[in-house]
Amino acid sequence: MNRLGIQMYTLRNTMDTRENVFQTLKRVAEMGYRSIQITTPGFMSYEELGKMIRENGLAADSAMIPVYEIPQRLDDAERQAKIFETDVVRTDSISTEQRKSPEGYHEFAAHLNRCGKLLAEHGLKFMYHFHAFEFVNFEHETGMDILLRETDPEYVMFQPDVFWLAAAGKEPSDALKLFRGRARYMHLKDYSIAVGGKGKLEQVDRISSPVGTGNLNWPDIIKTAHEIGITNYVAEDDMGILDPFESAKISLENMKKMGF
Repeated sequence: MNRLGIQMYTLRNTMDTRENVFQTLKRVAEMGYRSIQITTPGFMSYEELGKMIRENGLAADSAMIPVYEIPQRLDDAERQAKIFETDVVRTDSISTEQRKSPEGYHEFAAHLNRCGKLLAEHGLKFMYHFHAFEFVNFEHETGMDILLRETDPEYVMFQPDVFWLAAAGKEPSDALKLFRGRARYMHLKDYSIAVGGKGKLEQVDRISSPVGTGNLNWPDIIKTAHEIGITNYVAEDDMGILDPFESAKISLENMKKMGF
């Protein structure tokens, strides 16, 4: 059965205290979400957050460790995953410096393999969430080409994001096919053009928006996602144009209507 969840970064501005974290989780659960993707705030312990998640009838779909810290924090990753009752560790992005060259992507692919193997020794799966910049072109290939080719499918999964695929100049429903057998989770947010954008001619201001309210080809995205094995659909609206609770509500309603 597919899981419809939300990346809690969407609601980051309402989670600045312990009480506000609890109330935000409560509102998310009341909307109908049962799965969340969340990073533990610096003012809370994993145990505190895990208790709040369970009290609100929610489940965390993954643990989070920064990508360059994973080799030094394996016990931390295992403890966090146990508390959140998950076996998946997700992480953040390739560094700005490594993004600049093919050599940086080769080095990063090797690092991802190492992280995935180390986490596997602790019984954990490893997932890398990319954005648009991994599709930078280096002559005849992109950074993403390197990462897909040089990472081991046994140890490194990816979390596609349909907004960032569109931002990279790809048709998401087609580009998702690159991740067949390499992805179980996917971020969902729509791709919209800002009203009154101040860009030069043909340089539009793109913004994220709730699922089903923008310009993405959702019927074909859904079809491809099902075909490649996505089981965790995670709404996210990280640009904060709309009220985040309203955005989260619209996304969930449309995800259900569209058959995710």
